This record gives sequence, C-alpha cells and structure tokens, in this order.
Amino acid sequence: MSDVDADRLRDSLSTLTARSLRQPASAVMRPSVRATLERDTAVLTTFRQYGTDWRLRVDEATERGGHESGPSPMRYLLTSVAGCLLGWSAKTWAAAHVPLAEIELEVRTALDLRGEHRVDDTPAYPPWFVADLRVHSEAAPDQAIDLAREARDRCPVTALVTRAVPLYLLLHHEGAIVLDERPDRLSAEDREESTT
Repeated sequence: MSDVDADRLRDSLSTLTARSLRQPASAVMRPSVRATLERDTAVLTTFRQYGTDWRLRVDEATERGGHESGPSPMRYLLTSVAGCLLGWSAKTWAAAHVPLAEIELEVRTALDLRGEHRVDDTPAYPPWFVADLRVHSEAAPDQAIDLAREARDRCPVTALVTRAVPLYLLLHHEGAIVLDERPDRLSAEDREESTT
C-alpha cells in the first residue's frame, strides 16, 4: 500500500515551479559526495544532506577483488533510478489528481564483465535498463502510460540514463500490462537468471 499525500506533493510542485520562474538561480542544486578508498575496492562515501551526515559503503564481490562489505556501485545506480522514478511517479499522479492505491518498481539491467576486463569489444556499461512499474490507480490505461512516461522524463536520474542507453518502461496497471517498450530481444529478460 502506498502512502502518498497528493496535496503535499502538488503544493511542493507548484511552489518550486513558481520560485524557479521568479528566481532561476534558486533552482540550481550542486550535489556532491566525498569518497575514500578504504581497502581494495571498498569505498566509504560521505555527505551532508537534510541536516544529516550520511555514510554509504560501496564494495564489490570477493571474486572481483572486493570484500562484499557494501552494495556494488551498480546496485546504487539501480537504487537511484528506482528512487527517483518512483518519487516522480508519485508527483505526476498527484499533479494529475489521480489517487495512487499502490505503486512499486523493479529496475533491471545486464552487465557483461568482458567489457570491464577488455576481453573483447563488449562495452563496460550496461546496454539497457528496464523499469518494471506496477501501479494500482484510478487512471485509465492511456493516462497511466502518459503519467509513467512523464515521470521518466522529469526524473533527473532516468533523464540522464536515457541520454546514454535505453531505459524501457514495462507498465503493469491494475494487473494488466498496458505498456511494454522492450524490444523483442529483451522480451524475456525478466525471466532470465540474475545475480544475487
């Protein structure tokens, strides 16, 4: 069950939009993090946000030289995509005055280690992402598609990712697939074996 305060989200959107129009400089954010290599591939990232000091650990599998002391960098990227896209989904549904009963998301990709290790011409980056969005709302299917696409376009993280590689939406609305942007070659990617 989703807990979305639509009035609060609409107020936030209208306030920030109005302020950005009046004072464009107020809309410019400068996020940063500080990272320290602790051991082999184990990295400690620190930053201050919302008045709180945060510490995130990043590491890799032992097979890849790490110590498994934290999630991999790719898991943090997937988490960023998921967090930003779900947040913007809540905002777009609220702005459209469509209540959300429930919303969840799984973000998937593939990574071929041959690219990192220069085994052949395989790229070191993931060739695609799938955002598998499951929504229960009062929206008509076409409206749900438009809102999901708007959320993808407005989320800074997915907007960045889609400049580099495709990010395909797979939208389940009220239990039915109403949008599947995946090409045929990826139609079974959700049933393929994934890493732990």
